Amino acid sequence: MRIEDLLGDDLRRPWRAGDGGTRAELAAGARHLAARLGGAGRVVLSCRTAEAFVPGLLAAWHAGATVELLPNVQAGTLDRVDADAGVAHVLHDDPARQGRSAKAIFVPDALRGGGGAGGAAAPAGAWPELAVQMSTSGTTERPRVVGKTMAQLLDEVAVLARVFPAPRCALSTVPLSHLYGLLFGALLPLRLGARLVSHDALLPADLAALIARASADLLISTPAHLRAMADAAMPRDLRVISSGAKLPAELHLRLLDERGWSVTDVLGSTETGGIARREHPLAAWTPLPGVRVSAAEEGELRVESPWAEGGRAELPEQIELRGDGTFQYLGRASALVKIAGKRAHADAIEAAARAVPGVTDVAVLVHEAPGREPRVALAYCAAGDEEPLRVALVAALRREFDAVFAPRILRRVAAIPRTERGKVQAEALRALLGLGGAPTREVPLARAGDGRYLAQIAPTLEFFHGHFDALAILPGAVLIERVVWPAAKLELSGGAALRGVRRLRFRRPVFPGQELAVELRRSATRSDQLTFEVSCGAAVVASGQLLVK
Repeated sequence: MRIEDLLGDDLRRPWRAGDGGTRAELAAGARHLAARLGGAGRVVLSCRTAEAFVPGLLAAWHAGATVELLPNVQAGTLDRVDADAGVAHVLHDDPARQGRSAKAIFVPDALRGGGGAGGAAAPAGAWPELAVQMSTSGTTERPRVVGKTMAQLLDEVAVLARVFPAPRCALSTVPLSHLYGLLFGALLPLRLGARLVSHDALLPADLAALIARASADLLISTPAHLRAMADAAMPRDLRVISSGAKLPAELHLRLLDERGWSVTDVLGSTETGGIARREHPLAAWTPLPGVRVSAAEEGELRVESPWAEGGRAELPEQIELRGDGTFQYLGRASALVKIAGKRAHADAIEAAARAVPGVTDVAVLVHEAPGREPRVALAYCAAGDEEPLRVALVAALRREFDAVFAPRILRRVAAIPRTERGKVQAEALRALLGLGGAPTREVPLARAGDGRYLAQIAPTLEFFHGHFDALAILPGAVLIERVVWPAAKLELSGGAALRGVRRLRFRRPVFPGQELAVELRRSATRSDQLTFEVSCGAAVVASGQLLVK
């Protein structure tokens, strides 16, 4: 096998946008880098940009090495790889890591002949039978390593090349180290003769500028990235491939109607490769050529594919099979929410929440605690006032679902924690929602200035339990006992006792996860009076007077 076999029919064409070299020059650079890899061994590829990733991948294969793709290129992951005695080479493109390890090769320098490559080019050799090893996302189980043979990769690319039209220039927001990014963001465009946009941008404004500058006509992305682009100024009339998670119907329709984008949603997994595709959210899914799907027990997805290990895999995804071989995808079986003998699907709950005006992203978790019924926890991102949005969210969910599915834990967050593939990071989300920790009775207070204190209302505060099933709020008595009076005692700095509260007004509810500010003012005429005001942001929550002795 030759490197040129992966690069399309015309080697004189540029392989990347901008001032990138030709495909022939890419092949020569990869052979040059392969000479430095010598007798192969374990080669880890941790490049962020296509400019380094693609020649690094081709060089490792030309040297006969199986390429190990990392789940991420964070410093801790790379430090563990550097310490692994079994790894022969680490190909990277991070200038900050130069000189950190003798096994690390900075690909941009190596391609220019730096670092002792000596101008030699590796002779043609046997390419590896096992092409890549990579980690699964870990959304259904603990992450595990999956291998793809060279035959599987090349066969899948050949099928995709028959299914998808050839673009002129492709831009991927998906890391090339993931199977989806590797196939659609690198190998398929190279096979079809398209140029690649090499970049490390993720902000919609930067991506829009890159698309315009490179005249890119194909965007490879994920639902999480596409949602951000749907709310930004982007070029029209792009062809888009989305995968990594099911594209929500409302987002798919927005991209079709508002952007004029032609969007193909691709269903797949690391274990199976691509499974099926569809071009409209109301359409059924069509299996890719050579792939056969069927429903296993309780409607779960069974895939027979030449790209799956052993030719067959069963996934915890629910489908409804049709007589013509197409199917409706119902989502992950693990996303089925069962509470009090009733059932709802997390995808449906998220879709209903996402439809509330102002809500930009949402994620649902089911929280189970010993001795209690499971509870729905929902995190959301939104623009607008917090309290009206909370009320609107709960009302929308109660219209669509039984009251047991109304979120008992509801928190606004700056961003939903997701993997690079756009999938929700469950443990990070649990931490953000304050789940998993032991219930507490304490409210931490911090002095913020004369007569001013800040209080963090933890979602694990036990006083939320049982105080309204549909929407947990802090009881007013607890607000006085656990927030206002402890702040007053700190301010008085003595052995004062509370003998009464008057002119008490509760103006807004207090929700889990909020930060409150308590402002205390002493009476100018009476030493036994202390006026207080509790606020959340610019909104007053409660006010009144404390009578002390």
